Amino acid sequence: MRSGSRRFVLALAVSLAAPVASALDKQGSGAHGGTVEGADSGFDFAGSFSAGVSLYNPSYAARPDNTGLTLFRYAAHADIDLVGRRLSIPVDLNFFTDREREGAGVLAPTEFDVIAGVTTTWGLGDHAAFEGGVRVEHDRAVDRSGTSQTYADVRARVLGELAGERVGLAGHDLSGWLTAGWFSYNQARTGTYFARPDNTGRALLRYAAHANVDLVPDRLSVAVDATFFTDSRAANPLRPSELDFTPELIFSAGTTEVHLAYERDLCLDRAGLTQEFLYVIVQRAFDLIADPVPIAPLRRATAVSP
Repeated sequence: MRSGSRRFVLALAVSLAAPVASALDKQGSGAHGGTVEGADSGFDFAGSFSAGVSLYNPSYAARPDNTGLTLFRYAAHADIDLVGRRLSIPVDLNFFTDREREGAGVLAPTEFDVIAGVTTTWGLGDHAAFEGGVRVEHDRAVDRSGTSQTYADVRARVLGELAGERVGLAGHDLSGWLTAGWFSYNQARTGTYFARPDNTGRALLRYAAHANVDLVPDRLSVAVDATFFTDSRAANPLRPSELDFTPELIFSAGTTEVHLAYERDLCLDRAGLTQEFLYVIVQRAFDLIADPVPIAPLRRATAVSP
């Protein structure tokens, strides 16, 4: 089961008492939700909570060993800025549940993913920024023994924003990013991070692109994510072995967003398992320094990508 972007699902009911990150990715779209602007100094603690449910899921698994079918996701993302965005620690926690369990078991987590790292972000003029960083991820089943996945990666991202007026689309701003990453540690003894949805190969490189267009300013936008992985064991380790493709609609209201998305993960270099599902997720953002409001814990029993 992939990381990252992916396995994102809806909130049936979630009450979050803090003031969102855009783009459905297990890593909160990278540091700071993929935004270009931000403080270059000072301490901050911000992030988001999310919860979701799959509306249609014929094949998206609920554990790293590709068993079960994802129903609910509960997640939290935090950016701990030590020196503004010059030095930050992003942390992500994700839980997934299995709709094939009986009764209230569908609410209990079947997989837990934790991701943490260090990033640095620098402006490139008024409308772009560069982000570099390293991260470690560990995914494992929590209701039984089974396959786990662990890796460390190094990645670089270029982020950009473009006002719609500059291209004759007043009120329809564009934003996005391009990412290149290298799985610097991905060893079988700690659980290989796979290069395909069918749990084959060993991931070596990650190429990703994201684009977002505002349809109604501050209310409605459309986004597309495409993430490619390559296989270190393939004859050509630079050639993509997997594509994860996710189009979505994003509805915004202040610090809350609702995402309606469809994800399809497929093998590119051979026949193999394709995982797909339609889901809706609710996210609510917070900033403890700018707006120090107590954060209510996610109500898993009432309750979600990269």
